[in-house]
Amino acid sequence: MTDQQTPATITLLAELEGHDDRAWHIAWNPQRPIIASCSADKTVRMYNYQTDTSSSDSDSSSPHLKFAHTTTIPTGHTKTVRGIAWSPSGKTLATASFDANIGIWSQDDDDGEGPSGEWECMSLLEGHETECKSVAYSNSGNLLASCSRDKTVWVWEVHPDSDFECMGVLMEHTQDVKCVAWHPKEEILASASYDDTIKLYLDDPSDDWFCATTLSGHESTVWTLAWEPRNGKYLASGSDDGTIRLWRITGGQMNEVKGECVASLEGHKGSVYSISWTPGKHDSTAMEEDGQERLGWLASAGGDGIVIVWEIIEQIPSGSEKPKLTTRRIAQLNAAHDVFDVNSLVWCPRSGLENVFATAGDDGHIKVWAVNYTSP
Repeated sequence: MTDQQTPATITLLAELEGHDDRAWHIAWNPQRPIIASCSADKTVRMYNYQTDTSSSDSDSSSPHLKFAHTTTIPTGHTKTVRGIAWSPSGKTLATASFDANIGIWSQDDDDGEGPSGEWECMSLLEGHETECKSVAYSNSGNLLASCSRDKTVWVWEVHPDSDFECMGVLMEHTQDVKCVAWHPKEEILASASYDDTIKLYLDDPSDDWFCATTLSGHESTVWTLAWEPRNGKYLASGSDDGTIRLWRITGGQMNEVKGECVASLEGHKGSVYSISWTPGKHDSTAMEEDGQERLGWLASAGGDGIVIVWEIIEQIPSGSEKPKLTTRRIAQLNAAHDVFDVNSLVWCPRSGLENVFATAGDDGHIKVWAVNYTSP
């Protein structure tokens, strides 16, 4: 896709260095001003951030954030730390490693008024036979999912005192499983694989977790997944085929789940390694007078070093017609990490910072960006 006029710009807010090898993933704490990153150097680095009130720039659309490195966790993993995920409470962090193990970390309560001490590994979840690629907490925090090169997806139940119980080992994929992602409202789990497919899983209360449907259409490895953040009506997938597909998901817990591809976004010149969906800075809860609903911004990044931000709008139908999606590219950033791949892109989930995202690159750096919307 050739460059074209876009109504938004992307501004660099901070560049965080320190990893000795490629940075794989980023996780914003949902409750506290902390961002964590993981790397092939086997460590997790954490930074605190705060609003910089000393800045003289009055552009309110681009927040001024100051970041300070607070700790580096050696992790003890014997190989690359490939993925990380915060629990919804923000109190624990899960690490997924190429050593096939998952670490569960929490922070000491040094002063009795809140966590401020060293981060310690409270549990080590074993069971995968080889490299763990991704880990994710459910919206309730009661479940944790993990996936691996061993072609399996595991569902773990979270108990008090960092105790975890395996509730299911799902062996539906025929190849390496790259990513797991939970529905934002319901206990519906999605996984993406080297076998070019996406699987959706449900829990049968009278039996076990099972694969409810398979989404096919990508022509190569599916690397990444992101649910529409407010209601989970749509699931986005990014692939080695260079496209992003949007799937309308119908049904739900206790019902048959189906998925239909309703849009394919093109613009990348290589693999799409990471996508992330945010409600955006607009009022996404409001129904527009002309029968539209804003579903927020979807950002994508990958092997071409390009970051693209897409605006997703749903056309609300009348009668029995199906909803239709309108998509447009509102911002693009080339060479986000110079000549290096962008391995991960994640929007900040905290209120007031919905237009801020971070990227992790093969250069070992974490970069923080803001999307500045310049048109109505």
